[in-house]
This record gives sequence, C-alpha cells and structure tokens, in this order.
Amino acid sequence: MADVRESSSSSSPSVQSVAERPCGTCTACCTWLPIPAGHVGPNDKPAGVACPHLTCTGCREYENRPTICRRFECAFLKARTWPVQWRPDRSGLLCLSEPLSPGVWGAAVYELVPGRLDSTVGRAILEQLLAQSSFVVLITRDGRRILRQGLRVDTKEHIPRPHFAHDQRATESSPRGYSRPAP
Repeated sequence: MADVRESSSSSSPSVQSVAERPCGTCTACCTWLPIPAGHVGPNDKPAGVACPHLTCTGCREYENRPTICRRFECAFLKARTWPVQWRPDRSGLLCLSEPLSPGVWGAAVYELVPGRLDSTVGRAILEQLLAQSSFVVLITRDGRRILRQGLRVDTKEHIPRPHFAHDQRATESSPRGYSRPAP
C-alpha cells in the first residue's frame, strides 16, 4: 500500500505526482473544513459552509490566499500515488492525514456525498488510511463521527503539522485550538 507521505511517483497513467496534480477544479476543503476566525474573515468559517473567497470558478484570492490555505494539503495531494479517482471532488471524500504527536498519526475522512464511505472507492481509501494511521475519524454527511482504530504503530518522533486539529496562524510559533469543532 502507498503511504500518504510517499514521494515516489508511479508509472500508472491513473496516478500523478503532486507537481502534476494541483487542486484543479476541486474546492472541497474550501467548503468542508472549519477555519478559525482571522484567516479568511473576521469570524469562524464553519465546516460545510463555503469560504467567503470561493466563487463558482474557484478561489478569487488564490494567488494571495491565506497562509492556512497555502500550507494545507489534503491526503490526496500528499499521497502522490493515490489514483486521480480518489481526489475529493471525484471520490466524494475529503481525507486528511497528519502526525499529531510523536508516534501518533491521525486521519479524518469527511463524507461529502451521502453513501460514499460505503462505496468501493470509499472502502479502498479507508483501507489505505487505516493501514498508515493510528486512528481514522469518519465524519458522515449527516455529521456523525465514527472512530476506527488504525494499524500504524510508530515509534519515531515526528514534527506535527495538524491542519485538522490545530489553528496555524501566519507565524509558525503559535498553534492554537479551533474555536469550535467541525460538526
């Protein structure tokens, strides 16, 4: 199984490297992720609500987008060997994977389209994330959270970049918790 952080590229025509696979028309994170106040507006941007910078053609601030957006990479962008069918706008699942503390990798899967967690693609993505995570939180379309124990046991120390667990302001030195959790 490919690792979410893997940097090698596959020769398969359905797999592209990160350099070849920009977000394109996918704007799942712009709607489905909560963003704390001060990043894209004066108030919190709740999960499931479109970012105020999002238009029908994408981010109107893309070239000058906020630091939190520039730093964000969904699991699809990180996993250079994931098939293009797993991109959030195609799979209906927005996946996040981050080191949360030394030896602990967490993943979250937002179900963007009802029933996608139980689809063939959803099961394949979940299997992939469970193999490389300590746990996976599934967030169903109706807001239920389901915790699944992962298979990863990691003894190496990692520097966390928890996009889905902490607020990262423009400076590297001040991670703070979200003002409210995603539904």
